[in-house]
Amino acid sequence: MMNFCTLFDSNYASKGIALYLSIEQHTDDFVLYVMGMDRKCQEILNAIGFKHMIVECIDDVDSPELAEAKDNRSRAEFCWTCGSFFTDYFLNKYNLPDITYLDSDLMFFNSPKLLFDELEKAKASIGLSPHFIENTIFGKYCVQFVYFKNDDNGKECLRWWRDECLKWCYSKLEDGKYGDQKYLDYFHKRFNGVVDIENRGAGIANWNMEQYAYNFEKNTLNYYEKEWPIVFFHYNGLNVNVKDGCLNFVHSKFFTKDIVEGFIRPYANLLTEVYQKYLGITIKSYSYQSQNNWKNLLNAFWVYIRNLSFAIKLEKVYMSKKYSQRKSPYSER
Repeated sequence: MMNFCTLFDSNYASKGIALYLSIEQHTDDFVLYVMGMDRKCQEILNAIGFKHMIVECIDDVDSPELAEAKDNRSRAEFCWTCGSFFTDYFLNKYNLPDITYLDSDLMFFNSPKLLFDELEKAKASIGLSPHFIENTIFGKYCVQFVYFKNDDNGKECLRWWRDECLKWCYSKLEDGKYGDQKYLDYFHKRFNGVVDIENRGAGIANWNMEQYAYNFEKNTLNYYEKEWPIVFFHYNGLNVNVKDGCLNFVHSKFFTKDIVEGFIRPYANLLTEVYQKYLGITIKSYSYQSQNNWKNLLNAFWVYIRNLSFAIKLEKVYMSKKYSQRKSPYSER
């Protein structure tokens, strides 16, 4: 049994439901524990009654530490803070043998069991998914898929991450920290049993997608002549809204035709099912548009030079300066 947890509010419910359905398409050997970040989210999910989902609401959790964090953080920063907190909460409340935190804006294209087989073979107590890029200014690892076994190593690591996020979790670079994410860089130094996922099909996203050649018929990617199964795509930074029956995707990154056809269109089809079947909203069409055309052109150019050494250095300097102060994190509100 694979035990996952995630969190989202009613504004993000469509993506959260899409995450669940994408896992269910590939396996029925799982449970997704969801912390609804508002009561409406819990009501929506309970009304649907997904077979492999257990839903709770943050309003029913009594925690002075969370209440204090909520008062001094943005909505997105607070959600980041809650990720480790509720991973620990679900692991202990349900006495699970292990648990994996998932970001809610993922879509699985293969069974996640591929990743658990890899972690089991490596005898992992903690499993991390790398960004798979040279420029790791926001951390080597991504808080998108983080595995913890319910053993001494896993519990100690998860509790440390939870406590550190309660103390500090903001959208800025400071003293080797960024949000909840750069804490993952310290796991190897502080704890035993930490394993990096090697499969590059885990966490394809706008920061690494141009590195790969894709074979969508085989559902694989190629990287330096090595083939990996495509496990999940992370739709970070992709704003989704519905207006007049049109499902609108608004993006700030450059996506090639292959990416649009291989990852964006399947996600649009899945979200169309979510809106029509589960949320009662008719979808007649979908559109795909850039947030800013000039910025999109610049991003398109950057795709082809970003792996050059001078570009990596330039990007690090620029991003370090930009995120030395708090920035508004991505939000669909």
